[in-house]
Amino acid sequence: MIDYNKRSASQYGVQFGNKFENRIFKRMREDSTNFISQCIWAGYGGADGYSLSRPEDITALRNRVANMYRQTPVWYGLAFRSLEEFAAPPFIYAEQLWNYAINNNSSGPRAVGFNDGRHWTDLDVDVEQGDVIQFFREDTQTYDTSVLIVSDTRQNIVDFMGNIFVAQHSPDFSYRPLINAFRTSCEIETCKLRVLRFVPAFF
Repeated sequence: MIDYNKRSASQYGVQFGNKFENRIFKRMREDSTNFISQCIWAGYGGADGYSLSRPEDITALRNRVANMYRQTPVWYGLAFRSLEEFAAPPFIYAEQLWNYAINNNSSGPRAVGFNDGRHWTDLDVDVEQGDVIQFFREDTQTYDTSVLIVSDTRQNIVDFMGNIFVAQHSPDFSYRPLINAFRTSCEIETCKLRVLRFVPAFF
């Protein structure tokens, strides 16, 4: 089994959150969950042994992606220069990532889910670094935005939102106050959110 290293996931999110592309993975048109899946990949050791800033290491990491390192036939992203248009649905869509991770009994990421379908104030677990938050959109009636907690805190989201920071794409941020992500994703008064917490898995 491979542990999920929440610090490695966070480091990837901070390093690349505010960059349009990182030359490791191909950016998708709406890149929210695609980017968060990359952070999860790093959390499971996808980038271990390499720097996230040296050009020669970026090339090596891109080759890892092309060779499906720490990915699966179901859950995979595209290498930066890939000619394919779309990565696997569980890698790029919030709903599919949730369903895949919480129901996965085979190789690939595994997670415990909290607060699905409920108002954000109903969340009864503290959130922590490496957790993924997904926001629900009323107009489409789906969860469609994913962000990664990067602050090194374990906090109650209701009482301490001001101490929680996230990385995300679409829009692109490395260390964004969670309250700001709320305001651009949904109405705080009615917002539903859920949390994915990743656990050891095998690849």
